[in-house]
Amino acid sequence: MLNACESLAGADDLLQTVPTVIAMSDSINDASAVVFAARFYSAVASAQSVSTALEQAKVAMAVSALDDADLPEVRAREDVDLVSLLLVQPMSSR
Repeated sequence: MLNACESLAGADDLLQTVPTVIAMSDSINDASAVVFAARFYSAVASAQSVSTALEQAKVAMAVSALDDADLPEVRAREDVDLVSLLLVQPMSSR
């Protein structure tokens, strides 16, 4: 994830190195960035897909009545399925 305002323009270049990029299409205020990051990384840490984590983060922003909920956008290489892409593997039960 690019933690910077107006970072979407460089996303396609980064896809040559990484499978997916989440970036902001415009300036985002601090409160929105905090809500987005907290929910997104919490979902990722609990072994949810990138797609689910992104959706949860955007919903958290909308529920918080933050105007910037439409700014986070995802770009992915053609061979990447965001619904199944996990950045953290679930812990196996003992």
